[in-house]
Formats: sequence, C-alpha cells, structure tokens
Amino acid sequence: MLPEIEKLLILQDSDQKIRTLQLELNAVPDQKTTKEKAFSELTHQLDRVKTRSREIELEKQRLELEVQTKRGSIARYRQQQLQTRKNEEYSALNHEISIAENKIRTIEDHQLELMEEAEKLQPILEEAQKTYADGRTKLEAQLSGLVTRKSSLEARIRELETARTRLTEGIEEELLYQYSRLFKSKSGHAVVPVDHEVCSGCHMKVTTQTVVLVKSEKSITHCPQCGRILYMS
Repeated sequence: MLPEIEKLLILQDSDQKIRTLQLELNAVPDQKTTKEKAFSELTHQLDRVKTRSREIELEKQRLELEVQTKRGSIARYRQQQLQTRKNEEYSALNHEISIAENKIRTIEDHQLELMEEAEKLQPILEEAQKTYADGRTKLEAQLSGLVTRKSSLEARIRELETARTRLTEGIEEELLYQYSRLFKSKSGHAVVPVDHEVCSGCHMKVTTQTVVLVKSEKSITHCPQCGRILYMS
C-alpha cells in the first residue's frame, strides 16, 4: 500500500471520528428543544387544570354573593310587606320574593354542580402536580446530562483536531486538498477499497485498467465514477 494511502486512511479514521462527534454535538440543541417541549406539555396540562380549578372557585364565590344579595332582597321585601296595607302591594312583593327564592334555588343547584366538579377535579389536579414535579426533576437531569455530554464532545473534538495537524504531516498539499474536498462531499468516505473490481464508495464496477493501476501502487488512483481515492482491499 502506498505510504500516502496509509497516511490518508489514518487521517480519514480520525476525521470520521471528528465528524461523528460533531454530528452528535450538533444534535444537542434539538435534543434539548425536544425535551423542553415534552415538559412544556406537562406544564400546559397542569395550567389547564389549575385554571379550571380557579374558575370554579371564583364562580362559587360569585354565586354566593348573588345568593346573599337575593336573600337581602327577600328580607327587604318581607319588611315592606309588614309595612304595607294594600293587597296589591303585598301580592307584588310576594311575587318578587317568589322570583328571588326560585333564583336562589337555581343558584344553589349550580353551586352543587360546581362542588361536584371541584371534587372530581381535585385528584386530577394532584396527579397533574405530581406528573409536573416528576417531569421537572427528569428534565433537569436530562438537561444537566446534555450539558455534560456537550462539554465532553467539545473536549474530544478539540483533542482530535489538535492531533489532526500531526496526522497531516508528510501528505502533499494538493493530495490533502483533494482528500478534504472528497471527505466533505462524500459523507466522510474519501478513501475506499476496491473489492472484486467494485468501488466500495459508489458501488460501481471500475475498469480493468483502474484495477491494474490500484494494484500497481505506483500512484494515487481515483474512481472514474465518483472520484474517490482507491486502494486494494
């Protein structure tokens, strides 16, 4: 095997590791977003239950004030009945009292419905709060893990990139340029073996002349189809 090919294979192995680590590093922000989005849904679920619970409580308070107002009106109507001497006025006040009492019964029925809903909502709220708390703990652990993972990946990439300078020593500038261009355009596979007269990069059959050139190991040979640098497997 040509010394240049050996050097390129060592360099390519290192570059592939860097590439893999860089892809993992690039994926960290999306992973963070995905986990935060999942937790956000738990937050929304809890907020919806809390909001409904508050609405019920406010509605109960409003109804209680309305009941008190109606009872106050009934008390005034009764007082006025004691003071009136006209049957028409007495009957009119009696009618108002009847309306107010019917309204109170309607309100009290609604209050019971709200109390039943609040009772059913309580265990749902407690479960949502527990799920939220567990989810927050889990999210914090996951985000902490991503921070650690990010730092580890960055450190490993720096280490490999520092070592890369040494791996490029002895490789001609033009060949290194060709390799770098191919590595970028061919998804990290710039130098590939010929196996049974087939380029393992593009999986196309190469010419007999190309096979002979690769076997001779006298010069760098490229795949006629994809341009990758070839060597014998």
